[in-house]
Amino acid sequence: MKIIISILFALTTLIANAQTALAKTLLWQITGPGIIAPSYLYGTIHLMCPQDIIVTTELRSKFYSTKQLFLELDMDDPSVMAKTISQMNMQNDTTLSQLLSKQQYDSVAATFKKLTGLSLEMMQTMKPELLESVIYPSLLGCEGAEAWEQKFMQMAKANNMKIKGLEQVEDQLKIFDEIPYKMQAEELAETVLHVDSVKKSFIDMLESYKQKDLNALNDMMNDEDDLAAYSDLLLTNRNAKWIPEIIEQAKLKPTFFAVGAAHLGNTNGVINLLREKGYTVNPVNY
Repeated sequence: MKIIISILFALTTLIANAQTALAKTLLWQITGPGIIAPSYLYGTIHLMCPQDIIVTTELRSKFYSTKQLFLELDMDDPSVMAKTISQMNMQNDTTLSQLLSKQQYDSVAATFKKLTGLSLEMMQTMKPELLESVIYPSLLGCEGAEAWEQKFMQMAKANNMKIKGLEQVEDQLKIFDEIPYKMQAEELAETVLHVDSVKKSFIDMLESYKQKDLNALNDMMNDEDDLAAYSDLLLTNRNAKWIPEIIEQAKLKPTFFAVGAAHLGNTNGVINLLREKGYTVNPVNY
């Protein structure tokens, strides 16, 4: 399950679009036409130190006022791991050593081994952006990296709440077949070979997240990364597909939706898209 967490982390920390200013909170209440009792939307980050995942009394109260939990994926589904494995590799037997020069590949492989303890040779058919996600746990500076999704799943199970997903793992991982593998490989090399600067940016991002500052998070993510050209694939299109399901489920029963924070706060984000559909999405202090 931890490798799935790492893969999901990659999906929501790559890029973000311009946004309007939002209140400093990660928790939002959804009300509006056809919704009998409020649902809630929470912006997660998929990789944190365990001590930083703090469930306040107010957050717990709002969570347990709902009847079901929706994550990006139904991570309680036992088939998720098998589906993930089936979609992890590049098409056409492509390997990382084919995408990088020998000097690049050797340097990346040596540093990757130091960072993760894993042999890149055994993983070089994996889509490079997924390989990049494997590095991030080593940047946290703590043992036992966890995710908000894990915490919410534990809470849901404790209250016999159903756990569901807004999309399928195949849909997520096929995105990385639409982004050129060569571009992904160069991005991986840049990350591995400049890991100190990457670590600083990562820690800064985590600090903004702990401050519940969606605006700062999106500003940090909206850099000059080449992958910004693929924001529609990574964020915008997925957000738009989620909206009908979020509305439908919120009408059926009070629901707690927990998705990556990068999906919330831009003009094409979930908050604004729900508001455009006539729903009220208000910040909740907790």
